[in-house]
Order: sequence, then C-alpha cells, then structure tokens
Amino acid sequence: MKCHIKKIITAVLLSAVLYSCGKGEFAVPFTEFADVYFDADKTALRNNGAGVFIAARYNGHPIDWDVSGKKMKVIAGEGKFEFYDTRNGRVVAEKVIDVKAGGGQQYTLFQPTMEAPVSFIDPGAQDNESPAPAGQIKLKVANYAKELIPFAHLDIRVSISYFDADWNEVITEVGIIKDVQDAVDKATYHLLPDGVPDPVPEIGYNYIFEFLNGDTGEPLLNYGGTAYSNIALSPSGITPLPVRNVFTLYMVARETWGEAPPFIKKGATFYEIATSVLFAN
Repeated sequence: MKCHIKKIITAVLLSAVLYSCGKGEFAVPFTEFADVYFDADKTALRNNGAGVFIAARYNGHPIDWDVSGKKMKVIAGEGKFEFYDTRNGRVVAEKVIDVKAGGGQQYTLFQPTMEAPVSFIDPGAQDNESPAPAGQIKLKVANYAKELIPFAHLDIRVSISYFDADWNEVITEVGIIKDVQDAVDKATYHLLPDGVPDPVPEIGYNYIFEFLNGDTGEPLLNYGGTAYSNIALSPSGITPLPVRNVFTLYMVARETWGEAPPFIKKGATFYEIATSVLFAN
C-alpha cells in the first residue's frame, strides 16, 4: 500500500512539473533556451518610411521579436520561423532552423521593394571578395527604382563630397558606373578612384550619385529642372568601419514628405531615390 501511495505522489509531482499553470500548456522540463537573430533592416516591410509591417511566428505561434535588436529567444532544437505582413497576415518568408544551444545564429532577410518577395541572403556574401586596391573603392549597385528612372540604359556619375579645412564644400567626380543592372544578382563590381583627400576630413565624406541616360548622357532631372542627385554612401558612418572598401548598394523609390525642387515628381506624388548599403567590408 505504501508503495502504491508513493507512486501516486510521484505521478502528481511529475504532472505539476510538466504543466504550466500560467499558460495552460504542457512544458518540457529542463528546457534550454537560445537566442537567434533575424535582421530585417533590408526589407521594405521594415524600412519604408511609413511603419514596420513585418512580424514573426515560431512553430505556428506569434513570438516577441525585437526587430531593432534583431533577437528572438526560442527553445534550442528544430523550429519553424514564419515572417508575415502585419497588414494582411500573409506569410512572406519561412525557414526551418536547428537552433543551437548557446545561441548566436544570425540570418538576414532581403526585400528591396514592397512588391518584391522576401528572401534569406548570406550576410557574408561578399566576405571573400578581394579588397579594393589602395586609393580605390569597389562598388556594386542595383537599381530597384526603375519607375523613377525612365532610361533603357542607366549610368551613374559618382562624386565625392567633403568639407575642407576652411569648411568649404568640395565636390569632385571620381568616375562613372556604366550599365547599372536592375537586381543585385545581375550587378557586377566596379573599381573607381576613392577621391579621399589626405588628410581624411575629420567629419567624414559622402559619395553622391547622379543618374545619366546611358544612350545620350543626359541627366535625370528633378522637379526643379536640374540634375537629380542623392547622397548614396557615407563609409565613415558604417559600423564596423569598412576596411576593404567593398560595397554592395541598392536603390529604391521612396515617397517624400511633399513638394520641393530637389525631389522627383511622378503623377501627383514626390519621390526620392534612396540608396541603401546591403554589404560593406
């Protein structure tokens, strides 16, 4: 009889351990948690100027995801991660991952425009690309803003902009990127002089893009009737600081706050061509 009572007590205690009173679910004892990181900064659902429209589910259930810090805390082991558009609940990407104890696994999502699919890309895709030679910069550029650039063939004039010791702005052309492609996987690297003066400006420097008709050489005009340009790249503002001067950039159309001469007007709406860094080494 004592043995029978002891077995009953043991079973009750085991049930108490397995059952989570707070959630009304059975929990696995000795669960090991791990952090896994998903970077959605390069998705239009995350970076569009209007709001964050991407969220996640883990094994079919919504999960807290620090989109800025990129972190999720999950149970070590195999799990299914689904990412969805919060405006309509549509799943835009999914991945089954064997999450390792100790955490630290990192994944990057890419979606250049709202209309484009969301894909997983290798964050180290250009890690093995040879560095730019001394005094040069290596650029790969993809154009996802074709609706604002009505050229069959697009060239980009690249200039460097900085302030000299007397705080005068200096803008110097460093070269032209010919025949810019409309997708990252079609684009190739181009070597240009970096144009950086000696000594390097204390407050850094920027690279400016102007957009040219590859067939005629005519520039893309802004609403004010002058050549449209944008600040495309600020190497000194990237963390960690690129040391090999190798960059992959992509351009998208982005609606602006309103009417102004430097913007591009399409229909009744004003836009800019926003350039983002996909990879920097």
